[in-house]
Amino acid sequence: MICKILKSAFVKPTAILMATATLLMSFTFPGNEGKTIVKIKAGTPIALELTDNISSSTAHEGQVVNFKVKTDVKQDGKVVIAAGATAMGQVVSSRSKSLMGIAGELEIVVKQVTAVDGSVVNVSSSSMNAEGNSRMAGAIVLTVFCLFGFLIHGKDVTIAAGTPISATVSSTTEIEL
Repeated sequence: MICKILKSAFVKPTAILMATATLLMSFTFPGNEGKTIVKIKAGTPIALELTDNISSSTAHEGQVVNFKVKTDVKQDGKVVIAAGATAMGQVVSSRSKSLMGIAGELEIVVKQVTAVDGSVVNVSSSSMNAEGNSRMAGAIVLTVFCLFGFLIHGKDVTIAAGTPISATVSSTTEIEL
């Protein structure tokens, strides 16, 4: 029975295919040599700054906000996130100014940053909050005396480009250098 199996036309091509696969798996293909895997540890701090002005009058929840890395981030003596690298955040909440002197509000968080190998590193940050000037007290006084105080608007808030924020790496991430 074993002799019949060994003499069949199926065994020789299968053996050749398996030998070829084993041989190919033993070689290193060009482009892979010299690359080093570096782990960016969870909790690694990253200094960022806002790249564009953002205003409570135009921002909306879910809007993407761009940041850039202020200084190189190094791990084991190697730059893993370069200064000037892009980072992406998001508007968590936004409220434009409104009647009765209610001020505008804006809250932004950083979500991810780009490593030197182009991979995405998830980060967490404290939220960047800003609130415009409230004129509610003046609006209430005017409403009591002349009934038109409710028409007074609060002020919108704008977070200027270059405003700093810090973020930390959320979970240990491997990158190739």
